[in-house]
Amino acid sequence: MRQDFMDKLFSLLMIVFAITSGIVAFQYSYESSYFPRLLSAFIAAVALLLFVRLKSASGKDESAVVDGIKDQTLAGLSVFTGIALYAVSIQIINFELSTIIFIAGFVFYLGYRNLLIICGVSLGVTVLLYGIFFEFLAVSRPESLFLR
Repeated sequence: MRQDFMDKLFSLLMIVFAITSGIVAFQYSYESSYFPRLLSAFIAAVALLLFVRLKSASGKDESAVVDGIKDQTLAGLSVFTGIALYAVSIQIINFELSTIIFIAGFVFYLGYRNLLIICGVSLGVTVLLYGIFFEFLAVSRPESLFLR
């Protein structure tokens, strides 16, 4: 019951955060706030969907609630460690290779063992991110120590 309440509270806080960041983003010119506006809308939509899902699932099956705080903590720490290693590897290697390794590692971490799926997803997401950020939005690529 407590976990259900905390999840609902988190989703409501994310909705408030998304609305607040959206208000701030709409105060800037369209050209400089295009991405923050989209990101705020995306966060609000995902948080709203989470809240609706939690609201509709409350009271159905209390035994399905994940207990193991140790398992949840370990999973959270592994995700944050992976993201931190990814951020450091972008500075050392380069964006493309770091993103391929990061996505492949997390697809493997999620339980997929098919090499074709792992390679396809990691290459596809990397190409998609490259196209969105560096080609469409014209964001400058991060500097790296070894590869340029």
